Amino acid sequence: MTDKTLKIRHNAKLIRLISSLQRFYFRPTFLGTENLVPHKPAMYVGNHTIYGVLDSPILIDYLFTEHKIAVVSLADHMHFHIPVWKEVVKRVGGIDGVQEYAKAAMRQGYSILVFPGGGREVIKRKGEAYQLIWKQRFGFLKLAQEFGYEIAPFVALGGDEVFDLAFDVNVLLQQKWFNKILSNPKIDRFLRHGEVIPSIPKHIIPKRIPFYFKFMPRLAIDQIETMDDMILFRDQLQQLIYTEIEALKSYRAQDAGLKDTNSKYSG
Repeated sequence: MTDKTLKIRHNAKLIRLISSLQRFYFRPTFLGTENLVPHKPAMYVGNHTIYGVLDSPILIDYLFTEHKIAVVSLADHMHFHIPVWKEVVKRVGGIDGVQEYAKAAMRQGYSILVFPGGGREVIKRKGEAYQLIWKQRFGFLKLAQEFGYEIAPFVALGGDEVFDLAFDVNVLLQQKWFNKILSNPKIDRFLRHGEVIPSIPKHIIPKRIPFYFKFMPRLAIDQIETMDDMILFRDQLQQLIYTEIEALKSYRAQDAGLKDTNSKYSG
């Protein structure tokens, strides 16, 4: 596969249009922008929030419009099996998250947006808000190492709280009759052992909860020499993101209190 095989369809106008609606609704705040390095592509790694479509466009648009950082998002394969929708995903800079496509984008100098939790992390179940479901994935680090990309960690807050779940898919996965269906190898493979079945929200319109994004300092990975080094780095990266999610929750609480105080005084 060559670079010519992959045509990045990063439609900045479309991304801006989608993002503008979401920015108006969720009023995002961006922190840690001093850690962004526009002139050097990197691999942006963070947490994926429920359903995965509410905060990603805001993030991609912000990086491109405000900092001239063109980001290509590695999307789950299932997006590219859905007519019409797959074209939308492509136009907002998404590519099928296979290694060869990722390498082609990196050869073209794009920064890469990676959610190691992938499709499973967006198919949140009850009690899984802000959980990183990374399993034993190391491919993104190997890619970064191959192309000399630094890891640019970030966290997103708000997206996992905009929906209350009415139906938890765990209930379905515990049913004997459904497990009998999954015993069919083809069905089990297609549904990824039930991982791609979403829980159902109580309401279609998301709650209007402010979004927060925080960018952390970049991390070099040239010190990774062995698989043990890679496992340690990944575990430390995951812990960093967990720690920053909690720190951002504290910041949000203080920020909300400050805004309430200001509104009382202005009133």
